[in-house]
Amino acid sequence: MASRSPNPTPPIRWLHVLGVLLGQVSRVERLASDDNGVASRRLRQRMATAQRLLDPLPAPLRGKDWGEGALWSALRWGGAGLLLAVWLHR
Repeated sequence: MASRSPNPTPPIRWLHVLGVLLGQVSRVERLASDDNGVASRRLRQRMATAQRLLDPLPAPLRGKDWGEGALWSALRWGGAGLLLAVWLHR
């Protein structure tokens, strides 16, 4: 009988990831403007990265026609964005 090997990567738990992101947002809001410590810089860098992921693409990277833009928008927002919208709607 073959033994089952454990799953090497656990499944992503989207609500946990979203909770961590929202926790970081609240920590950034509480930071003082003159706080230049390592932890605060890293937190600001994480927020800048998240903002770039959530913002629209720059003009050179956008699709030329409506269908291509709709496809990329659906891919971007089809997973986490849809879960967030459903969660916020409730």
